[in-house]
Amino acid sequence: MKISLIGYMGCGKTTVGERLSKKLNLNFYDLDALLVESKKDSIWNLFKTEGEPSFRKREHSMLKKILKEKNKYVFSVGGGTPCFYNNIYLLNKYSNTFYLKTDSYTLFKRLFLERNTRPLISHLSKNELFRFIIKHLSERTYFYEKSLERINVCGKSKDDIVQEIVKYIY
Repeated sequence: MKISLIGYMGCGKTTVGERLSKKLNLNFYDLDALLVESKKDSIWNLFKTEGEPSFRKREHSMLKKILKEKNKYVFSVGGGTPCFYNNIYLLNKYSNTFYLKTDSYTLFKRLFLERNTRPLISHLSKNELFRFIIKHLSERTYFYEKSLERINVCGKSKDDIVQEIVKYIY
């Protein structure tokens, strides 16, 4: 069984993915963590030193490798991953994709607290961040909605989200 979690940054892909993998007794992979490990550098620095286009190429290569080489897993990908290089089609071809869908206000509350660790938003003021999320989310939703399943995560606990995904699978 191959499960991939997609959605905007801050929607809970990594946390839900870790819990889901334990529940299903599957390996968990986080694309950002794999990129950090392979380059021995942070996502922040990779974006800063290489630029987004180079980062997205590297991300695409790592994505293909994991999707094709691993047999059973729960896989969390970065918020932008499905939006480049036809990655959403690769994710759907090689795994069961779940879009963890949440609203812009919930994302804002979460991301405002974490913005210093996220290269795309670290420099934004509170107002700029909210506008950025609304604009960015509207651009990316087109790709996210192509996932095989959608889970509305608003107001749900991580364990409830895991249970909902499990129900889709079995």
